[in-house]
This record gives sequence, structure tokens and C-alpha cells, in this order.
Amino acid sequence: MVFQLKIRNKSTKNSISKNINGFRSILSKVKYVAKNVIYVRKWSSNLEEAKTKKNYHNSNDLKKSSNSEHLDFSFKNYQVKIINHPDPLLIKAKQLRQRSFFEDSKEKLDSDEFDEFCDHLVVIDTSVSSDFVVGTYRLLLKRKSQRYRKFYSESEFDISNLFKKNISMLEAGRSCVDKNYRDGKIIKLLWRGLAFYIIQKKVDLIFGCASFPSSNYSEFKHQLSYLNHFHKPPQKYSTSPKEKLKANIDIVLPKNISAEEEFRSLPPLIKAYIRAGAWVGKGAVVDRKFNTTDVLIILKSENIIKKYSNLSFR
Repeated sequence: MVFQLKIRNKSTKNSISKNINGFRSILSKVKYVAKNVIYVRKWSSNLEEAKTKKNYHNSNDLKKSSNSEHLDFSFKNYQVKIINHPDPLLIKAKQLRQRSFFEDSKEKLDSDEFDEFCDHLVVIDTSVSSDFVVGTYRLLLKRKSQRYRKFYSESEFDISNLFKKNISMLEAGRSCVDKNYRDGKIIKLLWRGLAFYIIQKKVDLIFGCASFPSSNYSEFKHQLSYLNHFHKPPQKYSTSPKEKLKANIDIVLPKNISAEEEFRSLPPLIKAYIRAGAWVGKGAVVDRKFNTTDVLIILKSENIIKKYSNLSFR
């Protein structure tokens, strides 16, 4: 396997090679679509800091990502790269999202207000065509010097506590893989790309929504209770669901929970995050649009780099 990552010097190459291995456990278990998966904290310029200090509480504080290092590498017939609006490939990524999330919908694109301001990680099968997108991830950055940035997850969860920390953040969501490519390979490539991105951007914290596959949240009462009791974050990283979307679940007492059994029954992606040392924020929300029950994942990027530093392809 040869990755043709464009880097500036040998030192950078050694640093990246040392840290981007180790997602093997996550990747080998994640073989399906994930609506809105991770968020990552970041570092920013003095110019961005000056702007955001003026508009700390401006809910429309959406700015395009800038000065992103070039991420573009290949594995066999697959190309992995970062694109931005208005790259024509973004239309292909949105079409893939629409097919993945809303199979019966007559709409052609899954799109929202955040797309224009995000970096979009895509995997292209070049054996089909130069624009055949088979996997995608949406990445929204908050640099360390920014006091506030509007995130998609704020529509579901109160994450105001996270903004009190002087750390960088990245929201990674809208992750999906073409239904004909869900053998684990494409999600591995997406995570490989995400690993490069995290290291390049010096991310402090990853957080984002992960989903149970139905809006009928009562089906997941025991799993949600397990997460609430055994994987809640420290108080300084505490979050809570928006009241109007909150899943009103009768939490099961710890003594009535089989931790091993409930862990095994979790969606693969949530299990993968927990294995990486992730926390799960308080409660859950009901997402009628996507027909899911969502929880908020919170994860220090150093845990991912340390634990999953031996990613390989077979």
C-alpha cells in the first residue's frame, strides 16, 4: 500500500506517519452509514479571533474554512481528498448523502446552510470516473482562537459548556458510504483521511452526533441507560439535549443493566467510539427528519491518535 500524501518536508512526514496509524479497531467494525458522527476542535488565525470576539453570540457566525493544508492521497483505484464549495464534486457528495439518508425521497440533494462553510472529505472510485464519489464526511472547524462558531449539533444539543474551553473543535458529520461499497474499505479510507486532517489541524476535541436507527427511542431504553450511567463525560464537558427534541426515557437503574450485553447491542459506530475512549453526553434527541435517535459523542483527539495508530488495509 502506498499513500501519495503531499507533505512539505521529512519532519512533517515522520510526524504524520507516527500518529495516523491506529484506527484499525474502529474501522474494522464500522460498515454502514452514519448521519452525523464527529466534531473536532481546532486552532485559528489572529484575524479570525478578532472577528469572532466581536460576534461571540452571533448565531449566524459561519465562516469558510481557510488555509487548509492540501489533503489528497490514493490507495489502489481510490482517491481521498478534501474539497470545498463550489467544487463540482460537492454536488456528487450531496447526491450520495441524499441517496443514503433518504432512499424514498424525490429530492436530489441533501444540503443545508453549513455545507458552504465546511471542508468535505470525499473518496472517489477513479476506476468508474474521476467524479464518482463513494464516501463522504463533512468537517466544520472552530479554531482555538475563535470563541464561538455555529455548529449543526447545536440544533439538537446544548453544547455551550464546550465553548468555555480554550481549545480547537471540529464537527464531522453527514458521513455516508455508497450502498455498493459497504465492505469496510471506504469507511477505513474516510477515517484515514480524517486522521490526517486531525493531525494537520492540531485538533483538541472531537464531538458530534451518533445515531440509533429509529426515532422510536423506547426501543433503546436499556442502551441509552447504559451510556448514561457508564460513559458520561466529566462535568467540564457536560452537554444536554434540547428540551423540545428530548427523548423522555425512563432511565434504568445500573443494578438492572448488564453492561456487557448492552455494549454488544450498541450500533457499531458508537461501540467504536467507546473503544476509543469516547464519552456520551447526557440524554438523547429524536430526529424525525432522519428517523433516528441521536446521542452526542465527545472524544479527545489524542485518544484516537494514541489508540488507533496502526491502521492498515488488507
